[in-house]
Amino acid sequence: MRGKVCLALVGLLSLSLILNGISPAYGWNFSVDAEPEVRYAFPGQTVTYTVSASPVAGPAEVVQLMVSPMTVELLGLDFSWSPSSTGTPPFARTLYVTVSPSKAPGTYTIPVTGFNVHVGWKGDNVQLIVLPSAPVTDWDISNPTMTPSSPKVGDSTSFSAILHSLSTNRPYPQSVRVGALLDGTLLGYGTVPYPGPTGYPMSVSLTTPWVATEGSHTIVWTVDPSPYSYDDPNRYNNQASMSFSVSAAPPPFDFSVSVSPPAQKVTAGDHTSYIIVVSLVTGTGQPVSLSLVGLPSGATHFFNPPSSTPTFQSTLDVTTTKITVAGTYTLTLTASGGGVIKTASLTLEVEAAPEEDFAIIVAPTSSEIEQGEAATHVVTIKGIAGFKSAVDLSTSGLPTDVTAIFSLTKLTPGGSSTLTLRTTKRTPSGAYAITIAATGGGKTHDATVALTIKEGKPASFLEILGEYSLILMALLIVLVILMAVLLLWKRKPGPPPPVPAVPSPAVRTQDTFCASCGSRIPEDAQFCPKCGAKKVNV
Repeated sequence: MRGKVCLALVGLLSLSLILNGISPAYGWNFSVDAEPEVRYAFPGQTVTYTVSASPVAGPAEVVQLMVSPMTVELLGLDFSWSPSSTGTPPFARTLYVTVSPSKAPGTYTIPVTGFNVHVGWKGDNVQLIVLPSAPVTDWDISNPTMTPSSPKVGDSTSFSAILHSLSTNRPYPQSVRVGALLDGTLLGYGTVPYPGPTGYPMSVSLTTPWVATEGSHTIVWTVDPSPYSYDDPNRYNNQASMSFSVSAAPPPFDFSVSVSPPAQKVTAGDHTSYIIVVSLVTGTGQPVSLSLVGLPSGATHFFNPPSSTPTFQSTLDVTTTKITVAGTYTLTLTASGGGVIKTASLTLEVEAAPEEDFAIIVAPTSSEIEQGEAATHVVTIKGIAGFKSAVDLSTSGLPTDVTAIFSLTKLTPGGSSTLTLRTTKRTPSGAYAITIAATGGGKTHDATVALTIKEGKPASFLEILGEYSLILMALLIVLVILMAVLLLWKRKPGPPPPVPAVPSPAVRTQDTFCASCGSRIPEDAQFCPKCGAKKVNV
């Protein structure tokens, strides 16, 4: 029976070799690669290999992966694929090899083969070394990293790596020694506990960070470092290295500050400004804030903008009030940011505020007219130092028969009034200085107008009549009133003419007659009942 099995195996091997030797006339091809080349295992353990199928030419087709040919020495080894044994190149699969507990120690060659119906067979060989059943663990360290990933000079840098147990015949947890060298100098080492199970990725880190220095560096992690304290059958995966560079540290952040102009003069109640320039000197720009001290009482300041990232320009505006005391002040400008503080000095000279007042302005300042003409002048009030009170206008020094009329007699600063100087034909010719006075807010100011009056032409009858029309009209009105009074007076009845004496009979001595009309007046009456004349007692 054993002979028949051997014969069948030999037949399969021969067929494989014949098929492998066929060179198909087809348009595509592929290759098979398995790694690692060597694995170690104990009886009863499982190890893995990575098998890759890659296209060489032409459009790819499905490839079947297998372990073939199966030889007698491979008995006691169980093979399986994950996730499957087929695929279209390029692809990779994991080959699991489980060692039977009764498998004898030794070195076994495993033929890993890929098959396509058109191309044929392509393969690669790996080895499996079955070890005696001793208490050993296959340790692996990989994926070294650091934080920060791109350190700069002076940065505190930490290192870490991933520790695996690939296989073992011992129970968990286990312990293993791990160390790290940087440029050949030991950074640290120690024994770390590994909880398991097999294949569990555990991060290991150095407890003391490294201060980065300029230059190129290489860190090497080693698990179970020399002298070998642990029986690790695979030494090729006991180290992992990483090379990196540390660039020179950038220059520190620095800036300068300047003020233009360095000194300003201002009148109390007014404002002035300076230009502040903050310039980047070295490093990466960071926000810088501006501040100012040393202002006198009653003065305020404002930066626009108050902060920014160099290089930038800011306007410093200083505003004073009328109570700001006159003097020269040294101000200190401070610029701070990014841990850097810079100062600059500037000077502010404050002059005393002028007293509130006003000025009177007349235009034109002189006029030349003839008798009977009029001259006009515009009077303007200008405020000084914030003067806001109203002022009253008046004139003096007017010659005879000259009248002065203002269009407005009260003005506020900025206002104007028209002064009309009117003459008559009787106004004496000559040169006159007329004073225009303005009074208000406890202040009085005046201005002088030069008025020259020349002799005019003799007045015509109509001009004289027009000039005296008012007087004539007034006289006419008075005359009319007098005539009306006279007429009323004439209409009043006068005393009647005397009556000739006529002999009359004797009368009583008590009878009295009116001296005006001769009518009898009763004895008890005082006036004539006919004409109203007063009775005359005889």
